[in-house]
Amino acid sequence: MIRGESICINVNQLPEPQRCHYVLNTNDCTSNMNLVNYLDWHYCHLDTRNKFNTFWSVLFMAILLIYIFWMMQLAIIHHFCPLLKSIADALRLNESTAGVTVLAIANGSPDLFTTIAAGLPISSNSFLSCAAVTMFLHIFVAGLVMLTNPFYVEANYFIRDFGFLFVNTAYMDYLHKRREGIGLEHTIPAALIFIFYVATAVVDQQLLKSQVKALERKRSSFYDDYDDYDNELLENLMPQTQLPIRRHTVIRHSHTSGHRNKHLFLQFWRSIFLFNFARYREATFLVRAYLILKEPIEMALRLLIPVVDVEQPLHGWSKLLYVIQINLVPTYCSYILGEAVRVQMMPKINLPICFVVWVAVFPLSVIVFFCTRTDTRPKIFRFTSIFAFLGSILIIFILTSELYAMFFTLSTIMQMSHQFSTATVICWAVQSRSLVTNLNLAHQGWPRMAFTATFSSPVFTTFAFLALPLLFQTIKAYPDRYQPSEGSYGETACIFLEVGMFFSLISAMTTNFKMRRACGFLLVTYYLFYVGVLILLETQCIHPYGV
Repeated sequence: MIRGESICINVNQLPEPQRCHYVLNTNDCTSNMNLVNYLDWHYCHLDTRNKFNTFWSVLFMAILLIYIFWMMQLAIIHHFCPLLKSIADALRLNESTAGVTVLAIANGSPDLFTTIAAGLPISSNSFLSCAAVTMFLHIFVAGLVMLTNPFYVEANYFIRDFGFLFVNTAYMDYLHKRREGIGLEHTIPAALIFIFYVATAVVDQQLLKSQVKALERKRSSFYDDYDDYDNELLENLMPQTQLPIRRHTVIRHSHTSGHRNKHLFLQFWRSIFLFNFARYREATFLVRAYLILKEPIEMALRLLIPVVDVEQPLHGWSKLLYVIQINLVPTYCSYILGEAVRVQMMPKINLPICFVVWVAVFPLSVIVFFCTRTDTRPKIFRFTSIFAFLGSILIIFILTSELYAMFFTLSTIMQMSHQFSTATVICWAVQSRSLVTNLNLAHQGWPRMAFTATFSSPVFTTFAFLALPLLFQTIKAYPDRYQPSEGSYGETACIFLEVGMFFSLISAMTTNFKMRRACGFLLVTYYLFYVGVLILLETQCIHPYGV
């Protein structure tokens, strides 16, 4: 028997015949699996005494991990990022406000729902997890954004974002160092930091718009005191209120004639299968293999995530595809989110929530099929962006969950400590979608939005995974005090984070807030140094802070 806490890594200390039973009956093992139980595959169906079998098992999971990460990348590039731009444009947000609101909430909302559905759990590694996420996003990802597309950031926005992130980090550190424990008077302000952050960003944009309108009225009225300074100020402020996106598009409507289901299946096939035969014929062997492997992923994503393209005829309308998606999208969304909802809201109904949702939406799909044409875009299609946004978020969320499960399995097989895996591979798996999203936005010319999200996303993550659970625990413990724990690596990660934020601030101030590639190189190098220190801690070459 294994003494102490029942954590999944302890499976490697057991005799071979007992390992399968352990991974199937230990909460730390089962709770970290998602659609596929990779621990079950490795410890129950393979002879792990043979190192050759272990090698092939790890290699297979690594290849599958790369393929899932590839699928997630395509979902983000071709579906999620265009939707983010459309939403930000529809709400008339600038890049800074969009990074604080739309991007941060879109990336973190599935995790927030999962945390609430799980009962707002908290562990000794919660603080370490949030510090590791902040290090990864604000130091490493922000550095990569600067390396991808250098940009200028407005000083007032940078100081605002940096201030909220620093207050969030320092306050959480303070709560975990209080020897006498914490109460509601401590956790309520912690939960309000992100809310105040969003409110401040929205007010900032409204004040900026008001200032621009005042300058425009002043210029149009030919005031005597309107000078070159006002004109230069207006030219500098105007781009800050707008997004680099083309809002006005020409919508071409097709001529309606013939049967309402004319070319129904041909339209569906052309919407799903978009293989580039011209590129395939001219490509090398490796490029051809890449195109062949990519097409099944893209076909699956086109089927699962509705697309509304305002620059295409009929906005990309495909009648049969839309009817199928009316059934598919709500069903798989309810499957991903719904089991906890069913248990809490419909405990007497012994049916999967996804089946209930499908029964509800099926009549709508029948109505759409019999009341629409293949050559005319119906009015209901304008609301498809809502389903597309929800569908893309949850598809990316489920792919990220699979990445997390595989990283957890690999760290268990390789006998990494829970603290080390939380600060490294698990953090990378969970935040991989933010990495791909931010780099893709920077590559497409939106570096300020991506950079702002490296401030707001960590604050939102701390709000979801630490502030709310701490508030819940203090309510349960009231009138007693609750004593949170930093964990063995928590203080080390927090110290490196605070020093890294100092480097970020110095980089911005010494370059007059021009985020150059040199600044990005500094931050990326610092993060790699931090990972090197974690490796030394894991191998016990050095000791963590506070020990």
